[in-house]
Amino acid sequence: MKRILVAIGVIVLFLTAISAGICSESGLSTDKAVLKAVVHSAALGLGAIAVNRDGTCNTTIIRQYVDAVRFLEDSSGYFFVYDYTNNFNIAHATLKEFPGKDKTNYQDTRGMYVAREFAKITKNKVGGGFLVYYWNNPESKQEEKKLGYVEVIPGTTLYIGSGIFMEK
Repeated sequence: MKRILVAIGVIVLFLTAISAGICSESGLSTDKAVLKAVVHSAALGLGAIAVNRDGTCNTTIIRQYVDAVRFLEDSSGYFFVYDYTNNFNIAHATLKEFPGKDKTNYQDTRGMYVAREFAKITKNKVGGGFLVYYWNNPESKQEEKKLGYVEVIPGTTLYIGSGIFMEK
């Protein structure tokens, strides 16, 4: 357990350093760079500490990690994890009612099936991908345009992602 906590601590420090350094700039390309860097780092780290030798995944470790990590200068950056084979949410940093639920039919206000689209991006792709969708902003309490990035956690059918609200 101590090894896991140390690994999580190192990852958190790395993510904080990356996001703090990059987020001082502005623009879509910077947002994409931030998302890709933090999600990729988290995917690799979770693949190293949460995947068991028999190929099973320790969802407790994933949930602990997702609950603990915030990034960006205002700490608004967070992670979510889904299984791309069935669109079940494994972990969500801000929506505690999501884990264990099938989100196949969740649609944003524009009619996009968000979990399905993220699953398409990750299912047959090496690396990750971006998606623009609409999500409830905890600050404004309104659904707003968001740029998301998702990537498969190595050795699993799970993907981890994050997003940044885009300027109106």
